[in-house]
Amino acid sequence: MTFTDALIAAGYVFDDENYDGCYVKQDSAGFIHCYQENADDETDTLWNYVKMSDDFDVITEVTFNPETDTIN
Repeated sequence: MTFTDALIAAGYVFDDENYDGCYVKQDSAGFIHCYQENADDETDTLWNYVKMSDDFDVITEVTFNPETDTIN
């Protein structure tokens, strides 16, 4: 299973129109979680993760490789 497949299986939806090509999910507490492939990376293995409030205030932002890194 690819990382993208895992996001979709976890309920994330690809939203190119409202979130600039991110996989997006809002949790029960109202936080918005976004995952976006890092277009600047030549290997296409880096992703950006952003957790934000429903007012779009960024709480957490991380760049990672889903094949080798974990997010806590």
